[in-house]
Amino acid sequence: MPGLFEGFVARHRKGVTLAVLVIVSLTFLLVSNRSIVIKPKEVGLSFVGFFQKGFTGFFRWFGDTAGSIRQLNAARDELDAARAKLQDMDRVTREIVELRRQNAMLRGQLDLSQSLPPDRIAAEVIARDTDNLFSTITINKGARQGVRPGMPVVAYQGDMEGLVGKVLIAGPGASQILPLYDPQCLVSARLDASRDEGLVKGEGKDHGTLLLQYVKKTAKDAIQYGDLVVTSGLGGLYPKGINLGRVRDIRALAYETSLEIEVEPIINFDRLEYVFLIDAESSGGPPGTQAGPPGTTGAPGQ
Repeated sequence: MPGLFEGFVARHRKGVTLAVLVIVSLTFLLVSNRSIVIKPKEVGLSFVGFFQKGFTGFFRWFGDTAGSIRQLNAARDELDAARAKLQDMDRVTREIVELRRQNAMLRGQLDLSQSLPPDRIAAEVIARDTDNLFSTITINKGARQGVRPGMPVVAYQGDMEGLVGKVLIAGPGASQILPLYDPQCLVSARLDASRDEGLVKGEGKDHGTLLLQYVKKTAKDAIQYGDLVVTSGLGGLYPKGINLGRVRDIRALAYETSLEIEVEPIINFDRLEYVFLIDAESSGGPPGTQAGPPGTTGAPGQ
């Protein structure tokens, strides 16, 4: 038996040493008036108090951690709500800016329409159709507002008036415009500086330019890049002097008797929002020609 005890002590030397030191320390703590007074109850309370303090600290730490997590979640929710409000405010700001832009544009159009002659009918572009055989632009005015097929259509961009095209179909409350860039739209034209005449036709929406044909070759030296091209008024459909575009390129082919002049349109059709229809009949001018299929309205060169 003693050998077993000695073997246990040898195997657990560190543990036994620690236990002895603890017992000795407790013994010294319980010595009073040179007498050793062992108070089991107080010893038990000390052990219990030690563990109780440890558990209390652990649960306090756990509670503080849980509270911090709750506060972090609340802060995250507040941040998400603030971001949502910021997005709403950004959207509202963009809408206000767009409304101000539209308001300014409408005021400008209103001032312009009030200063125009009474033979102009203001309209708004509501659709564009480039899928059909003939490209068309749809406006929000029709026969009820006095729109008739064949009426010339103009627009204002910057401080210049430019030809848009002519009314192709007039419905009760909406109409379709054959735009200037359509190959079926032919306009009698004149170079504003040299006064040489020709015929303007469209080259399609994708091409982006017009073609002035049948200008005599002898006029080449009198034509400059950037010269203004306007309507000549011949044919009675389009009033005289409406801007069409500016000279961009001049081609003089050896086997041709006339020039081919590339013209940059005055109107940027991609930014077209409002147009004005010219009612020549109401002002005592020549009546608008009734439009049939594109290319058959009036004689070529109108």
